[in-house]
Amino acid sequence: MKTFQHLLLASLLLGPVTHAQEERPAKTEKAAPAPAVTDATLSLLEPASDGCEWAQVNALTSARRVITKLAVECQGASTALSRDGKQGVARFWRGGVSQPVVGKPTFPEKFPSPAFRDRLFLVDLATGNAEELPLPGSGELIEFGFDAKGRLLGLTVQKPTPEQERTGAMEVDGNVIRFGFTGTTSRPLLAHAFAWREGAWTRLDMKASDESSGTGVLPLRKELGERSSRVLDPRFAPREIEDDQLLDQLYALTPEQPDGEWAALVRGGYTLAVWGTPFGEELLATGLLRRVDKGKAVALPSHTFRENDLVSIQSRGPFLLISLADSGGHPRMYRGKKLVWSSENARAVTFWPK
Repeated sequence: MKTFQHLLLASLLLGPVTHAQEERPAKTEKAAPAPAVTDATLSLLEPASDGCEWAQVNALTSARRVITKLAVECQGASTALSRDGKQGVARFWRGGVSQPVVGKPTFPEKFPSPAFRDRLFLVDLATGNAEELPLPGSGELIEFGFDAKGRLLGLTVQKPTPEQERTGAMEVDGNVIRFGFTGTTSRPLLAHAFAWREGAWTRLDMKASDESSGTGVLPLRKELGERSSRVLDPRFAPREIEDDQLLDQLYALTPEQPDGEWAALVRGGYTLAVWGTPFGEELLATGLLRRVDKGKAVALPSHTFRENDLVSIQSRGPFLLISLADSGGHPRMYRGKKLVWSSENARAVTFWPK
């Protein structure tokens, strides 16, 4: 299962306005202003007749602003936004799909064809102009996003060759990186951090890692801003459910598979009882969940996810947003007990940052 994926950002440079004549200033075209962002404003990608649209959507009013249209399929999509709201990144890769815990998923993903190509686009959110970027040259791009300085960062992991794994070291740019042996079965990796500068990727850092740590060994990972790969991660820190009457209600719902436990998850004003599967010291949220209301386990309307599905659980203001993990597909958005919005086509669905 892959649960890590990412986006970008940069600064929009505005040139000085020139005047043809002092008394008659030249007219300049201005992009239509972006609609006001509310608690119900979403970022999502949806298939269009000739590609994939990145849109800003108000889930309550259906007001829709298409940011850009890319000549790719939406499969494997993930996004990232800059802190100043001027630029974003959209990526399409094989890892951006949802995987079942066991058995058959509720919403099977289409398997990528051999022609599927990993692609990355830098987007000006004001004009919709999109530039396809090459991928960093070392390893596989795992995470991406903008830091507080407006730099687009790309974090990759590289597998050593069998010979390098035997010797316990890799040489990159004249530097020898040695792998630590922890006695675990996790395979060694080399993690790289790159920044997009002047039309090329520049390596900023590299460190020895392994399959369990991935890009987490890189300090720059903590500087990445808003990105769908983080939001759509199904991991959560469990809280014990101490209400025996609530546990009795949940016991009747407990599946034989997958292995897991019932845990409390608080998101905004919602308390949920979630069947989670173990992942280190955390749990992975599955689609088997109930809203806890005055000690009762209440099913959410039109909630079709099951225990085989991994899900992402987001909230903002009065809204609860549940979708498939990683892909962000088949979202259901609730306000209290009511379903207010859903989609079977949208992907990488997240709240638009304020």
